[in-house]
Amino acid sequence: MAFIISRFYTQVAIHLTAIVCAGCAWSIALAQSPGARRPDNRQQQEMEQQAQRQAQQLREVASNPPEAPSDPQLLTLHKEFVAKAEKLALEYERKKQFDKAREVYSSMVRLSPNYANAEAGLSRTLSSQTTQDKQLTSVQANQAWQDSGVSLVEGMPVHVEIKGTWKVVYETGPGGIDIPEDKRPRDNRIKLGTLIAVIANTPTDLAEGKPFVLDNDFIAKKTGRLYLRMFDIEPMDNDGKMLVMIQSTFQK
Repeated sequence: MAFIISRFYTQVAIHLTAIVCAGCAWSIALAQSPGARRPDNRQQQEMEQQAQRQAQQLREVASNPPEAPSDPQLLTLHKEFVAKAEKLALEYERKKQFDKAREVYSSMVRLSPNYANAEAGLSRTLSSQTTQDKQLTSVQANQAWQDSGVSLVEGMPVHVEIKGTWKVVYETGPGGIDIPEDKRPRDNRIKLGTLIAVIANTPTDLAEGKPFVLDNDFIAKKTGRLYLRMFDIEPMDNDGKMLVMIQSTFQK
């Protein structure tokens, strides 16, 4: 039993190293990608801090393993559940039913927080869900909100790749253009010509929802349709377009 527990936490340490290395590789790949939009300093700092917090949590878990159940019957049930659940999760993965596999792995992690196979399976299915569905959409500069053709699922990671250019065209006198108070974005990162997005389910959501800058991968905060546009007060005189590749697990 002592050998099994020792081997178990060795797997945790190996998995922790794999997570850190994978995060480094992802960052390098993103930085070297010629057509990718790069996150700003604030976003980069947030991602690094999140990765550090996750790594610290795993270190704490690995260094403070919970005791196995003392009751022999409970321990047997515990082992049987983990073994059968892992078999079920792998079967769902084989069938590409990643949502079901993720649910099973999540249950395993809640029951056995230190089980490296469950952590690895959860990470693997999450990655698979990110790239399960794919949609290429064109965003015209001279139109208001445009349907991306994609319905996102709350909590799912969304990967985006953006290419293209567009022009913000205005005709004005020396006084410039005053943006009305009710048209000014709440997010100060949004400027004239910024590609923005909103997740909406009703016309009211679309009109009153809080748009966000679409320049990097994100987690869907709600389930709903993804709409895109250039931020501008009057887009009709603009020119150009953006091509946006969206990858995630879409709502069917």
